[in-house]
Amino acid sequence: MEGYILDVYAGAVRVGTLRYEQAQDAFHFDYDAAWRALPGRYPLSPHLPLQGVAAPQAIRRFLENLLPEGEALAVAASDARVARNNVFGLLRHLGHETAGALSFVAAGQLPAEQEPLRRHLPLEELQARIENRANEPFNRWDGKVRMSIAGHQDKLLVAIEEDQLLLVDGALSSTHILKPEPVREGARCMVANEHFCMQLTNRISMRRWKAPGAAHVSILRVPSPVLSIQRFDRRRTPDGVERLHIIDGCQALDLSVSAKYERNVGDRAEVRHIRDGASFEKLGTLRSGFVEPALGMQRLVLWAVTTLLFGNSDSHGKNISFFVDRTGLTPTPLYDLVSVVQYAAFHHDLAMAFGDEFELEAVRSFALADFCMRIGIDRRYFARELTRLCELALQEAPAQAVDTAYTGEEVTFVRVLAQFVAARAQALLAVARDIPKFTADNF
Repeated sequence: MEGYILDVYAGAVRVGTLRYEQAQDAFHFDYDAAWRALPGRYPLSPHLPLQGVAAPQAIRRFLENLLPEGEALAVAASDARVARNNVFGLLRHLGHETAGALSFVAAGQLPAEQEPLRRHLPLEELQARIENRANEPFNRWDGKVRMSIAGHQDKLLVAIEEDQLLLVDGALSSTHILKPEPVREGARCMVANEHFCMQLTNRISMRRWKAPGAAHVSILRVPSPVLSIQRFDRRRTPDGVERLHIIDGCQALDLSVSAKYERNVGDRAEVRHIRDGASFEKLGTLRSGFVEPALGMQRLVLWAVTTLLFGNSDSHGKNISFFVDRTGLTPTPLYDLVSVVQYAAFHHDLAMAFGDEFELEAVRSFALADFCMRIGIDRRYFARELTRLCELALQEAPAQAVDTAYTGEEVTFVRVLAQFVAARAQALLAVARDIPKFTADNF
């Protein structure tokens, strides 16, 4: 049994013990009494309570959502010599630095006892690895898999100190995520696309609420464009880098990674009526757990509006996250904001419906009023916010399009994208005034 135990830490403090019963294929998690007694204690998720016993399947779902997906998962599994569905084996292999605060280490070990490792990553080496992704997985560096955050895209965790990129390991933590252009054809200027959407969201949010709404991003030229995302689950302190606990929408809702889309078994005609995955309606149920319910719902509204403005059809349950502390949940800055509809090779049906509408152009006043009913916000409030945010988008999209961060074909791409956002804003403004006209009897 000793081989199936991991200690779980938040920073230097042990949170509890994870046990895996191989014969029953079941996980068990026990909080340490010392953790429960801490003034700043918190549950790892609403479904892993400090008191009582969490269901083994809830523990499994929480853990699965910490792991990468797709090809990155395949590489990690191959590197660990375990099957892709071997959650325990993958956590033992990758669990040193997950998204958020948690570290998973062998029983009896201490994260702080691990040797702090860092090495400079020259831009020339990064460029060579970007060009060689067809032959060498981007998440394997120095003979080991380095990515232990969820998602499909190529990503590299680094620390940035005095404008230098560092690969860190052991007792050290990353501060940034690097995302190069996708290898996949038909996804040109993805770095500029995401940078534009993230920066435009921050422009709008700063104008509306005097606070950024999305993670800070920049474009590195190595010379290939690479999106650099400052990790909002990391905070610099005089003693180093503090890791903050976050969970994604699927973890907050106790959903498996396979349920990140509302149509969780696909969108073919025979199954599209099945909608048991992540949805705005489900996310609305988290309101009672928000530290500041009004501000929490405000962030969900911003996320929903960016989906409609940008055509971000891949806004699914793992693309929204929440800080967790003893007082509850607080939505994190937004991330993975992309205009997916710019690419013909990608699915354009929305990951989560507005009302019953999964097609972007079909989302009009009735669907938006239905959305308000389901998520639990006042229709007049939403109409006002939608109007104000769209008005700001009309002003700020052209300004973001002339950002000097863009070069070459990116300049034309973001100019066209800004025009698309403006057209979407005009279309939404045209229906916003009708949203309050609907009553509960209409649904």
